[in-house]
Amino acid sequence: MDPDSQGGGDEGFADGEVNDDEAMDVAQANNESDDEVLQGPRASVYFCDLEPDKQGHDIPKEEVELMMKAEPYQRKIDTCHLCGKCWFDNQFSPDCRECGGFGLTRSCPICLGRCNVIWKRNVKMSHSYHEAYWDGACGLPAHLQRPYQIERFTDSSEDGLSQCLQDLSTN
Repeated sequence: MDPDSQGGGDEGFADGEVNDDEAMDVAQANNESDDEVLQGPRASVYFCDLEPDKQGHDIPKEEVELMMKAEPYQRKIDTCHLCGKCWFDNQFSPDCRECGGFGLTRSCPICLGRCNVIWKRNVKMSHSYHEAYWDGACGLPAHLQRPYQIERFTDSSEDGLSQCLQDLSTN
């Protein structure tokens, strides 16, 4: 059963990738809720097991929650789809768009860590758009954030300035 065809989206499982003790293919029970997996007192979960009579059973919500918190599941979900590095283990590729140069956490990208606030990766958004997404807010007051934001979006390199002057002369 293809999880994408059920509207569940990509949950970090590579095609054909199954490990006996880690394999859990979580299927969406109902498309009406934001929570794709845990939709009430029982969640429909399909998992691979060597014993055929255990496959495809309804599992209590609490058991699903425990499986989702398990380290093997977290390693599977917290792995970059583009380069295969495991963010859970703080691995990443510096040049990979989905990794964004960090694992599961990073220092504030607005002030470059000067506020000492740690941002957390939004794994679902990072996977969905194959680009690093972060949840957090800069700890500096807004008036102190502005100079950093201007600096981030201003190209002060020689090539950048030359291009700006050329654009001005052609207008």
